[in-house]
Amino acid sequence: MYDLIVIGMGIGGITAGIYAKRGNLNVLLLDKGTPGGMLNNIDKISNYPGLINIKGSDFASKLFDQVKDLNIPYKFEEVTELKVEEDDVKVVVTTRGEYRANSVIIATGTKPKYLGLDNEKDLLGRGLSTCATCDGAFYKDKVVAVVGSGNSALQESLYLANICQKIYLLNRKAGFKGDEILIDKVNNCPNIEIIYNVNIKEYNEIDNKLQSILLDNGTTLNVEGVFIYIGYKPNTDIFKNLDITNMNGHIIVDENFETKIEGVYAIGDAINKDIYQLATASSDAIHAVSNISKINN
Repeated sequence: MYDLIVIGMGIGGITAGIYAKRGNLNVLLLDKGTPGGMLNNIDKISNYPGLINIKGSDFASKLFDQVKDLNIPYKFEEVTELKVEEDDVKVVVTTRGEYRANSVIIATGTKPKYLGLDNEKDLLGRGLSTCATCDGAFYKDKVVAVVGSGNSALQESLYLANICQKIYLLNRKAGFKGDEILIDKVNNCPNIEIIYNVNIKEYNEIDNKLQSILLDNGTTLNVEGVFIYIGYKPNTDIFKNLDITNMNGHIIVDENFETKIEGVYAIGDAINKDIYQLATASSDAIHAVSNISKINN
């Protein structure tokens, strides 16, 4: 029986674990994947105080080192369900077992959106990716396309420009919504070609590998890789049975980051809020753990 179980080991979840441990709570961290979550997909982080152009994977590694240094219990197991028993005990069900706690913090973050084309899922890992830092090396000296108009698309295009022969940056709009400093760098990068107001209509494949893409303006581009950065959606599907999300899947919380279910909290990119940043995810975690500590002490 734990005081607190944190579902997710991104920056928010790990911050919650650190503050819970320092607050003498019996805490358990759960995650199905690599510690740091989406941090591992970021080439450089430039807007977190005290960290100057750190690789996302390096930051994730430092966070996990702190978990181990503080002896915070953790398990790499996929959470499949969260249940609330009659005595208000929270039961976190994983693929390997069940864990009980008085309180739970949901810190599951987001997952990438896709274009929704017929053969999209079949091409994942066969020419289609949502992580340039993970898969960019496979496309050394090749021609690829990046889809998107925000900071992620801009940053990853610049990252790929150091690896690939050419990048087509496909903007589905007439302009970018990212930071001006990134837009300027992309505009001045010789092997990035920007194409505005286009969508990918078809992925063309040979032997289950991407060979080219057809745009809705009739143009065919011979590319061996496509990297999609059109946004993210909250990774909250497993909590739909609790009726704590809005129509977009974001979890609804109060000023203490508690849902309408007593003892069930949510933080970071999984919740409905105005600003989604690494610093705000950490802040959310501190607020939630502070409230839980008051209840337990």
